[in-house]
Parts: sequence; C-alpha cells; structure tokens
Amino acid sequence: MSTQEQVAEVWRELLDVESVAVDQDFFELGGHSMLAVQVLYRLTEVTGVELHLEDFFELGTVQEVAAELDRLRADRRMAEPVFEGEL
Repeated sequence: MSTQEQVAEVWRELLDVESVAVDQDFFELGGHSMLAVQVLYRLTEVTGVELHLEDFFELGTVQEVAAELDRLRADRRMAEPVFEGEL
C-alpha cells in the first residue's frame, strides 16, 4: 500500500467519510486540531514515521502529507549507519 493510500485510509476512518481525494484539505473535510492529533498518532502507527503537528497544519492534503512522510522516511534511512558487514 502506498503512503498516499495509507494517509487517505486514516483520514477516511477518523473523519468518517466514504472517500478522500488526494488534493482535499483535511480541515475542509471537517477535521480539527484534536482530530489532527489522532490522525498523527495513527499515521505514526501505520507508517512508522512521526510527523509533527505544526507540519501537518502547513501541509493539509493527503498528497502533501504522504510526500512529507516519504521524505522523512528517506531521510531516516540516509541517517542510519552502514556497517562493514552490510556492504
């Protein structure tokens, strides 16, 4: 499952909506700050990547949130040390 699909699924579940387009804004769909905290908790569980609340507020759409989660995941992989035995 792609990151966009994971984000959309969490939003559908917590916003209690049938569908979410990748370009729809979380707050325009009825989201609010307390629900955003729940979304971030679930996204961390699902993706293994932690997104900060202030970043979530700036991003807003499934597409933007998923892209940021992918970027953070890639940054984390780049920061992991490579041991001689792994080469």
